[in-house]
Amino acid sequence: MDKFIETKLNRAVIISLFKENKIKEAIKEFEDYLEKLNSLKHNKNILTKVNKEIDYSKKEFTEKLAECAKNFNEKKDYTNALICYKKIFEIDNKNTKNLQNYINCLDSINEYDLELDLAKALLSVEKTSENYKTLSSAYNKNEKYNLAIWYYNKYLNKANKTADAVDNNTLGCHYFNKYCKKGENPKDAKLALEYFSKSVEVEPKSKVYIKNTIVAAMKNKDFETEKKYWNDYINLGYMNADDEFTYSASCMRNGDIEGWKKYYNSRFKKDNMTIYPKIDKPEWTGKEDLSDKTLLVHYEQGYGDNFLMFGYIPRLVKLAKHVIYYIQDNAYELVKNNEYGVEVQSPKTKSVKNINFDYHVPCMSLPIVLNLTKENISVEGGYIKPDKNLVNKFKEKYFNNNKFKLGIAFEGVSANAKRNIPLEKLTLLDELNNIEIYCFTKDIDDERLKCFKNHKIINIAKDFNNFADTAAAIENTDLILTSDNCILNLAGAIGKRTIAIYNYHYEFRWYDLTGDDCGWFKCVKPIINDKYNDWDKSIKLAADKINDLIKNG
Repeated sequence: MDKFIETKLNRAVIISLFKENKIKEAIKEFEDYLEKLNSLKHNKNILTKVNKEIDYSKKEFTEKLAECAKNFNEKKDYTNALICYKKIFEIDNKNTKNLQNYINCLDSINEYDLELDLAKALLSVEKTSENYKTLSSAYNKNEKYNLAIWYYNKYLNKANKTADAVDNNTLGCHYFNKYCKKGENPKDAKLALEYFSKSVEVEPKSKVYIKNTIVAAMKNKDFETEKKYWNDYINLGYMNADDEFTYSASCMRNGDIEGWKKYYNSRFKKDNMTIYPKIDKPEWTGKEDLSDKTLLVHYEQGYGDNFLMFGYIPRLVKLAKHVIYYIQDNAYELVKNNEYGVEVQSPKTKSVKNINFDYHVPCMSLPIVLNLTKENISVEGGYIKPDKNLVNKFKEKYFNNNKFKLGIAFEGVSANAKRNIPLEKLTLLDELNNIEIYCFTKDIDDERLKCFKNHKIINIAKDFNNFADTAAAIENTDLILTSDNCILNLAGAIGKRTIAIYNYHYEFRWYDLTGDDCGWFKCVKPIINDKYNDWDKSIKLAADKINDLIKNG
């Protein structure tokens, strides 16, 4: 038997391996087979037959691989599917159908880098409108939004079509993603809103398109448009618990306290629900008479929220025979001794199961159950009193000087990084005279504070064991400058003069920052960034205000 016929018989072995679903073995056998065939090319008498066999074998082999890949894909066995597609691409990188299938498989496992390379290869093989669209999608997934937008418009031009609802929504998503992930340029937010609005014009009952338009309007601070589309969304009956919570946040952010109160309890029903314990007692709704009852107010969410909600204690003690505030351990020492006769407990002092009470209420529900309005929702401040002994202790150690005492807090928890001010941005404060600066941000290494050259920042937060310490230190300052909500709320609750710097987008609870105070607290002066993360102008305004206070008191 001649070498060519002997080699050709190996193809049967490869086919049998496919039937047994032994893909890696089949690929290895095929590679050996091609190597043997290529070794026969020196024989000119059979060169034509060898080349035909190579071409036929490659075609048959890639067809078998494509069939296997399809089966693997259907079973969501993407590992084996990719093995097939990778080999197909090595053999034939011009087959657009196989290339598209390879791209789809990569998309299923979020391999976006390689997906982009293949989308480029696909377009180089065939410049069809759909291939422009595929490349646009790949650029979007790789966060290259300008190119995603350019190629999508190229797709529309190549297809010679007018943008429909899907196209407008896609372009809106590209601009919105660019806005959120590439510096929050207001122009991108505006264009996103324009495209989303066009998609709703074409399909006015689309849940997705209306919701996208609402979110884009929020980012544009366009309350009228946001409200219009929320009304459409509600009237179409699309609301679930997550939507109700988002809507309540939208209402609060824009000063619609009634809308906020109506839906805010959905925070306990949404997918990422607010954590609150199951308590085997009735929840107070505000309608039940408490004149001979004990009410338990239970903490929820962050420390700042509880410092704020403690401001309603003076109102509660007028309604209930007895009030118990159940607060986090780190805040217990701060409020356990209060002037309102309220009993304070925490997980370390007593389990809820061992407390006698008639009704309970989540602390953030207090404005709702008290049926407050925009006119009387403010807590004003000054209702938390730091311990005098601790105040004197910190005064003797840190504050016994004649300088203007400024406390700064520039970072919060990592989940709220958009509040964080890069410390270097605050060095404008280093140019002020007759000032002592204290760092109230926890877990800051002293080395980071050395960017201040004229004033050594005192890292007072290293001495904080709990919020009783923090409050005592705040009481010793002349002013607090903060972007962190926790320190902001605590300073406001104490009644300390405070300047709060807010990023361009800020938390929905700050329902009114248009005046000289922040709505909740009369002692807090708000300054809002003109653009996202553009802190310079805000810090300059704050520094000028502080300088005036130093000079004029």
